[in-house]
Amino acid sequence: MSTDIKKKGDPTAVGIFAYGFSLFFLSIYAMGIYSWSESIVMIAPALLFGGLFLLVAANWEYNNGNTFGATAFATYSAFFLTFALAHIGLFVFKFNSIEVGHFVGLMATAFTIMTLIYWIGSFRMNLALNLTLLFLLITFILYAVPLTTLTSSMTTALGTFPGSLRPAGYVGFIDSIFTMWVGAATVINDRWEITGKKGPIPVFPLVKPKKQD
Repeated sequence: MSTDIKKKGDPTAVGIFAYGFSLFFLSIYAMGIYSWSESIVMIAPALLFGGLFLLVAANWEYNNGNTFGATAFATYSAFFLTFALAHIGLFVFKFNSIEVGHFVGLMATAFTIMTLIYWIGSFRMNLALNLTLLFLLITFILYAVPLTTLTSSMTTALGTFPGSLRPAGYVGFIDSIFTMWVGAATVINDRWEITGKKGPIPVFPLVKPKKQD
């Protein structure tokens, strides 16, 4: 009687790319490279890339028994969905822009703490993911400081808004590159390993794998 179990796919790449490209668009905006409307860059990627697809990836991770992945993807999905709804409120319900800025800043503060927890957990995983979470941690801090100190005269603890968001944009852009590294390693290495070859993209495990008896 056959006891073969069909291998499940790894949803890590879906989640990491969804979060990474949401962060990529937001970082480009924060860096001031394009004069995009907030309604485009703040809402569309956050709803679909960061919100919907991260939630899908979280569900798949849960079904695979991966508590770390399911929790991380679900909470970051919640961040992007809340972020998008707050900015929809600016245009539909005429929310006060300073209050929205403070709210997003407080969310960034909360997710600084949450990302710190995930970063600590990643020390039992690999360097690629560890660096991805480290730069995300710094990114959240660099958003939290100016947004929580935003005044009605558009000044912050890091300078005049929106220029004060540029440091967060630069670090977030670097972090989006790390997400591409992790995502590419997940997808490409899987193809190599199926054929019995070692994957070409290193992720540098931080712990030695257990030896099988």
